[in-house]
Amino acid sequence: MSMRPAWGPKLFLVLVTTTIVIGNYQRHRERIHLREQLVNGHKVTRNITRLQEEIIANLPPLRIPRLRHHRVTDWDPYFENAEGQGINGSQNVALHLGATALLDCRVAMLSGKKVMWLRRNADWASLLTLGNTTHISDPRYSVSFQYPNNWRLAIAGVRREDRGLYVCQVNTHPPRMLVTNVTVLAPDIRILDEARHELRDRYYKTGSGIELACVARPSCPDSRIPHPVWRKNGETLPDHVNVYHINGSNEDLVTKLYIEQAKKTDSGEYSCSVSQFSTAAVHIHVLNGEKQAAVHHDQWNAARTNCEKLNNLYITIASFVFLQTWMISSS
Repeated sequence: MSMRPAWGPKLFLVLVTTTIVIGNYQRHRERIHLREQLVNGHKVTRNITRLQEEIIANLPPLRIPRLRHHRVTDWDPYFENAEGQGINGSQNVALHLGATALLDCRVAMLSGKKVMWLRRNADWASLLTLGNTTHISDPRYSVSFQYPNNWRLAIAGVRREDRGLYVCQVNTHPPRMLVTNVTVLAPDIRILDEARHELRDRYYKTGSGIELACVARPSCPDSRIPHPVWRKNGETLPDHVNVYHINGSNEDLVTKLYIEQAKKTDSGEYSCSVSQFSTAAVHIHVLNGEKQAAVHHDQWNAARTNCEKLNNLYITIASFVFLQTWMISSS
């Protein structure tokens, strides 16, 4: 009975001390775990920030399109080019003779409005198309819609007379218009004789030689054209007619035609053409001796009459000048 009071308080003190130590140890572990979480979280945040910086550094620069004022405020239709840039005013198109013209009209923000093509000059304007419908009897003209916003006018087999102004118009108020100025590139073709005189008609005597030169010059220095082709009355030349090519001056292409001994059957229209759209022609008349002599006689008489009139005029002027000079010197 005397041992209980001795170890009882000690046991109680040991239990209290053990409880305090265990509690402090658990709180210490929790603090360490929380510190590790904070450190790891900071590392993750820093890695994420570094990754974002790398991604931003590798991204291409942000391009903000420049918006025209009326696009933002009015929301009206406007014209643009193939790159999506707004255009105003007019544009120029150069086309080769016989090619197919493709005139583009890109209209953004059409909003139910109608697109029409007009041909215009100083005195008149004619409607070509309205929407997808063609309003001209010429079958060479057509319109087709090219996605997303291109109302394309096509002209097949371009001719010289197709040059001029073409207007793409939107029926707003006031109307919006895009003017296209079309230039047709056509070679210049001439038919020359031995003396390099341009011909339309020519008379030859039977048995004489005929030599003609067809000279074709490109419409612009950079364009290339084939050698001219000779025909008689729209058909292939007879076998006895010789054709050969020679080098012309500058960029001229020359094709010569030669008949050694002309016959009456060689009379006709000789045409020289580059493709089927650019042509020059000369009428050749082969006559026998009497008729040819009469032709030369009439031409010689007409020339002599003109020369006599010119000589009389010179004599009159000279006499008047001499008389005026004599009167001045006498006074």
